[in-house]
Amino acid sequence: MVKERVGKRLKRVSKRVAYGCVARAEELMQASQVLLGTITTAYIERLNATLRTWLPALTRRTRTPSRARERLEAALFWTGCVYNFCHVHARLSGTPAMAADLTDHVWSIEELIRYRCRRE
Repeated sequence: MVKERVGKRLKRVSKRVAYGCVARAEELMQASQVLLGTITTAYIERLNATLRTWLPALTRRTRTPSRARERLEAALFWTGCVYNFCHVHARLSGTPAMAADLTDHVWSIEELIRYRCRRE
């Protein structure tokens, strides 16, 4: 989304694909969206805000900058799991994992910690 402003006033918002193939973007929109043809960044912006809130190392100004890449990746993975399986979202009436039909209930942190993948 490109926002054009005049001073502090928002003049216009234009939506365009800045990275990747337009045909692939349209294909993904048809497969995943309710309002076909609508490009929105609201969901990823909400996730980004959550990550910045839960992981101080991701904020612009912090007293705890991340110095170890592996540690930051592990923290991002854990935060993503909690966000998708344990954190109830009011608009979804459940978790993102429930909305995606990956689970039928809200997981507890203990359940998430103890979960083991089945190897086939």
